[in-house]
Amino acid sequence: MEGPPFIHYEGRMPGGEFRFVHVEKVSTRIRKYNWELFPHRHRDLFQAVLVESGQGHVSFDLWEEAFHFPALVLVPSLVVHSFRYAPRSSGRVLTLSDAYVRELVKFTDEPVLESMLGRPQVVSLEAGSAALREIGAALDAIAERLAAAPQGRGAMLSASVLSIFGHITQHCRDLPVQGPEMLRRRYLYDQFRALLEQHFREQLSVARYAAMLAVTERTLHRACREVAGEPPLKIAHRRLVLEAQRLLLYSAMTVGEVSYHLGFKDPSNFSRFFVEHVGESPIMFRRARLG
Repeated sequence: MEGPPFIHYEGRMPGGEFRFVHVEKVSTRIRKYNWELFPHRHRDLFQAVLVESGQGHVSFDLWEEAFHFPALVLVPSLVVHSFRYAPRSSGRVLTLSDAYVRELVKFTDEPVLESMLGRPQVVSLEAGSAALREIGAALDAIAERLAAAPQGRGAMLSASVLSIFGHITQHCRDLPVQGPEMLRRRYLYDQFRALLEQHFREQLSVARYAAMLAVTERTLHRACREVAGEPPLKIAHRRLVLEAQRLLLYSAMTVGEVSYHLGFKDPSNFSRFFVEHVGESPIMFRRARLG
């Protein structure tokens, strides 16, 4: 069952294109919305926004971060996000299909890159730095190659995108250095999160997820605890709560409709679940934030 529609700002991937790549100026869309993009999300699309002048705020789901020149804002697919720019800010937006991102990550020797790209974040850069110049040059090259004849441009596009990925890896150093065993557990954890994204509304058991991943429950528990610090059931519950919060804030669904959409057989069960994890009822959560 698909979720309710969110604002997409014309950001859909045409025809499910596997290697979708697009670059445009921030001002192309933001000016007509008075320098503000309201909460929206993209399905199957990853975005990186290079802030080349000015400043603003970005909201990822339920938290907000400030950004200012120079910075790179990373927005994975399905993350509800919004932007508020100071007038006359400038920058460029790189949009890639998730499938293309996964394909390119396989060609790198950075096993944690996929996890980095899967986290919404603001990466601060240094004014006048080589990284800022090289990311800008890579975006220039992508735009030029997209405007040229399609023959033979695939390898050049990939090289430019990989250059940007390299700088993201260099500047995202908050992740701990990981040995082979930890990398295997992170890979299992990433597989679990991908399955969870597909099936969280079904409220599957941990045993079912372990069977789908062809591992034991104990192995899945260990991977989740070491990578995320939480057992898989708690991770699944947090994902369910996040979707409930999104729907309560960004859709016109009633509490009953939200409960059925998320796989609860009775709205009262959903309300008890929500209170247990959030500390207030769905109605009070919505009222406190929307009035």
